[in-house]
Amino acid sequence: MRELRFIQLYDGSEELFEMAKEVWLPFIHEVNANDGITESDDDIINGLKKRISIQDTRKDMHFEIVLFDDEVVGISMFAIDLGTIYGLLDRPGYGTVMGFYIKPEYRRKGFGRAFFEHIQTTLQNDGAEKMYVCPDTVTGIPFWKAMGFSDSGKIDPDDEKPIYIKTIVQ
Repeated sequence: MRELRFIQLYDGSEELFEMAKEVWLPFIHEVNANDGITESDDDIINGLKKRISIQDTRKDMHFEIVLFDDEVVGISMFAIDLGTIYGLLDRPGYGTVMGFYIKPEYRRKGFGRAFFEHIQTTLQNDGAEKMYVCPDTVTGIPFWKAMGFSDSGKIDPDDEKPIYIKTIVQ
């Protein structure tokens, strides 16, 4: 049976770690290349381990891989943001996607949209009424605009990327 499955990563599963690493390395290399940054595989893997270890500290923080049948096709880290990005958002509680990647051979085939719809539903269930993303300008902005996000005209001071916002509860 051909289906998408969303699997939460958790600390201590070597199998899930290896599956996550398969998509996390090319994801970070792609984003870094778009931003003109170089980072070693070891540093990227250490960052992945750190993210997996902290993601289950809150029930509204998620780090998931998506599988099509049994093949890993993507990864995403998303949560309810407890802050307001240095006062740039009107209130805390937005859902945010801190990382999102679909393997290039699965892009433009509906996998990204399906994964995003799962993320949006999960964040709505966690209490979010709005979402924001800070996409890279090369591959991120076109995708997030297609998902209904709009440029807020504000810039995240940490990574100097534009903040895109979407209302998910009317």
